Amino acid sequence: MVDSEAHKTAAVTICAVNYLSKALVLRDSYIACHPGSDFFILLVDRKNNNIGSAIPDVKILWAEDLAIENFDCYAFKFDIIELSTNVKPATLKTLLKKYESVLYIDPDIRVYSYLQTVYDSLAIHPVVVTPHTMTPVLDGKNPSDIDFSRMGSFNLGFVGVSRSEEGIAFLDWWSERCLKLGYYEPQLGLAVDQKWVDLAPCFFPNLKVLRDPGLNVAFWNLHERTLSKRDDKWFVNGESPLYFFHFSSFSTDDPHAIAHKQSRFASGSRPDLHELVDEYAQLLVTKDDSRFSTTKYSNDYFDDGTYITPALRRFYAALEDTFTDVKNPFSSSSRVYEFAIKQRLALKGYKPAQRYTFKDMDKFSSAINIINKLLRVFLRVVGPNRYFSFMKYLVHLSSIRNQRDVLK
Repeated sequence: MVDSEAHKTAAVTICAVNYLSKALVLRDSYIACHPGSDFFILLVDRKNNNIGSAIPDVKILWAEDLAIENFDCYAFKFDIIELSTNVKPATLKTLLKKYESVLYIDPDIRVYSYLQTVYDSLAIHPVVVTPHTMTPVLDGKNPSDIDFSRMGSFNLGFVGVSRSEEGIAFLDWWSERCLKLGYYEPQLGLAVDQKWVDLAPCFFPNLKVLRDPGLNVAFWNLHERTLSKRDDKWFVNGESPLYFFHFSSFSTDDPHAIAHKQSRFASGSRPDLHELVDEYAQLLVTKDDSRFSTTKYSNDYFDDGTYITPALRRFYAALEDTFTDVKNPFSSSSRVYEFAIKQRLALKGYKPAQRYTFKDMDKFSSAINIINKLLRVFLRVVGPNRYFSFMKYLVHLSSIRNQRDVLK
């Protein structure tokens, strides 16, 4: 058991070095509301002692120090988002060796009140989670019920676990699923760590779904929650204290924009949020440090600086059983590197470009028109039945992991 009150609870966030400004804002807010608790930042970049010396008062952990066998293989096959989420269960389990209960909190969150309802629940329940929304979404806007079905009912930007038999069993099950199949491929029913937890209430009957509207307020549930301020404290729907706000897809350039991933609220249409988001934007600017923000994600490169493309990661995952003898796939002297160069899946002197989303489709209208014309011709050639079957096959092929035979 733990030996002091200060070592009963802890919270942790996970990110790469370039996300540290957000993680530090979260850390400060959590400690301000929980002075008797500890807070950790787990970094998924390669270990760098200069980081710790730059912020000596911050408790830093490194993903490579977790008890994950063949960690380098996971760091290679998963991209930065996938790795950050898929080591979450192992991180929580590591901290539960010392603490009675541990919270995971996404780095783009800020805490506003002591998490009384969370810790009260963890005294009884082994696991606590929060739903994306507590009311049906029927307005035809995004995110919708379909989006929640694809991405998961619960938002795993927050989860709490207590040191208990069922809590540890949950983490073991969740970790196995994440490390084996924690890909972001929603078209195939995979959404990193998050989608798996839809099944958790079936397997872990004492898991608690926290339905307090002050928890995990974010763009996906603003249709059911409004903010107000009384006596310098924030409240949700006029009653519940605001425990924490999830600033997912937040931009300091346009803080009044309610996330580019949603279509429900136009920029500036929620004046109840303006003071909150303006303050958060200023805190991010205050914490910004070029030593961190300009740091490239170290697991994006072989040890000679050659860029590891997303396609290479997926082909490596598809052919992983042929590379079982390679303990360090990042080595430029490994068979993985040889394979990458031969198949032109790695790029020398490449700077990672912006990641595109479906909202960027207008930028590729010419290419999309050409593809549509080719599909129209194909439909006429093969007929509707074969065309329908081929489209279903393309969904399967949309994951490079299912293209194992392409490079034979």
